[in-house]
Amino acid sequence: MAAYRVRFEKINSNGAVECFSCSPSTFHIYTGSTLIQIQILKMAYRYACVLLTVALCAAPAIGFSAGAPNGACGDMIPQHHTDAQKSAAPYQIILSKKQLKAGEGLTITVQGNSAKDTIKGLLCQTRVGETPVGAFDVPPNNNYIQTLDCGNSKASAVTHKKITNAPNAITFNWVAPKGLSEEARVYCTIALNGGVFWVKHSSDFLKVN
Repeated sequence: MAAYRVRFEKINSNGAVECFSCSPSTFHIYTGSTLIQIQILKMAYRYACVLLTVALCAAPAIGFSAGAPNGACGDMIPQHHTDAQKSAAPYQIILSKKQLKAGEGLTITVQGNSAKDTIKGLLCQTRVGETPVGAFDVPPNNNYIQTLDCGNSKASAVTHKKITNAPNAITFNWVAPKGLSEEARVYCTIALNGGVFWVKHSSDFLKVN
């Protein structure tokens, strides 16, 4: 049985060998004493670039499908590796009332302005200034959202679960803490998908006394 020796070399324009492991170009394969010259097309290289581009683009689309991470509690920016939208958010944060007493509950609805403005991701907090206050009341069997403990504050935020069919509106309850007598606002980061989202969209002011 004949034995063959295979060697890859990159040949420059002067016919000199430059290296043995190079980017796709003209290579020579020696099998025994026979020289076979093959022009290797850059198709494989281009294909690899396409795959890499698709992978990088897919990463933000995946995002955090089962809810915002604790790392997003402060600035409310989802870690999707893409910039937030600069335009006005096509959503409303609707409060069931504009004034309530400490210890009372409030119903909050996040709703798209049109049927196409659905909600794939969500992170909401009620804040006085930049400080989250109160607690959200969400039953465990809610199909779309769950509570999130930001810092040492129990249920101080709500975030999405894994949503298959994105709704146009999501409703949940918030309870004002005892002793609070200031104006608060509900802030929500709302994602149409992993690559399109608006950060800290705010409601009207809410008076707690």
